[in-house]
Amino acid sequence: MTTALQIDIAHLFGEPLGNESMALQPRIRMSNAACQGYSNPKGQACLQQFDGLLGYINVMDLLIPADIAIPLRVRHSDIHIVYVITDDSAIQIKDIAQQISYTISFNRGRYLYLATGDYELHVPAGLYTIVNFYFRGSIFRDGNERPFQFLHPLIVAYRQKDPNSCCSIDFRVGPRTILLMKTIMANIKKGDLDSEVNILWGIKKLINLSKEKIFEEYDKISESHLKSKEAYASIKQAVAEYGQDFKLSDIAMRLTISKDYLHLLIQSYYGLSPQELKIAFMLDLAKKYLVDGMHTDTVAYELGYSAPSSFARFFKKRTGMTASDFLNLNNQ
Repeated sequence: MTTALQIDIAHLFGEPLGNESMALQPRIRMSNAACQGYSNPKGQACLQQFDGLLGYINVMDLLIPADIAIPLRVRHSDIHIVYVITDDSAIQIKDIAQQISYTISFNRGRYLYLATGDYELHVPAGLYTIVNFYFRGSIFRDGNERPFQFLHPLIVAYRQKDPNSCCSIDFRVGPRTILLMKTIMANIKKGDLDSEVNILWGIKKLINLSKEKIFEEYDKISESHLKSKEAYASIKQAVAEYGQDFKLSDIAMRLTISKDYLHLLIQSYYGLSPQELKIAFMLDLAKKYLVDGMHTDTVAYELGYSAPSSFARFFKKRTGMTASDFLNLNNQ
């Protein structure tokens, strides 16, 4: 595969050192690939690159005392996966022509469609490993891209040779992703046909793992949010029908979730426990009944109490006033 991305690391760090002079060692070592080390007052760098028929891999380690900007040149449009492994800060890839920047936060990844043109890699002070795979968007064909909705805009841009760059949603980079990258890079060798197979296998694995990460982080959150709304509505409906005379465990059972998960949903999205939410709904309903002119005894029975005195104690404990005091206050 032709080198589509040129990283002008020498612009900042000068000529590469000999391997024996490299102080900064790669975090993810690429076997049988070109490795160049750099060092000057601006910091230290190590760049590994592998040119395969089906994909190109760059791994750059940086240890820098101050912010830097590395010039990049994209010779022809491709889809890139960029991973940032660090405990420090986010990096940015700036599209010079469009004057927009794509942020990739620490220990996260993002897909980018980079059109032909000039870019800059902005890296704050710190220690970083930046991994970039790029590949032809033509690996997506015959509808095989359908499961990867987060990539659809990039694939369309690639097919249309769009002059404008764009990016996907970002996602977490964890131990599984790092292990997969190490596995890919340990099994590549220049001139070895199996290396080409391993790279394509690795890219497909990375794409599927990205999809899984995005589902876990975004879609599952959406699912839980919807479930929380369903739980909220179910508790409100149960109060309207039964007052206090129902069990929250029955709500959980109806929603086919555990009582603990019901608690987690309501607490996470509404800041209350399910019991506190139930009480809030009961108080709202009690106050509405009282303002509408319903007798306190009737309110008690409507809210599922077997005796008006039980309701009276509940109301006084939760509001600090009796039902009569509440009515007097609202009638002033």
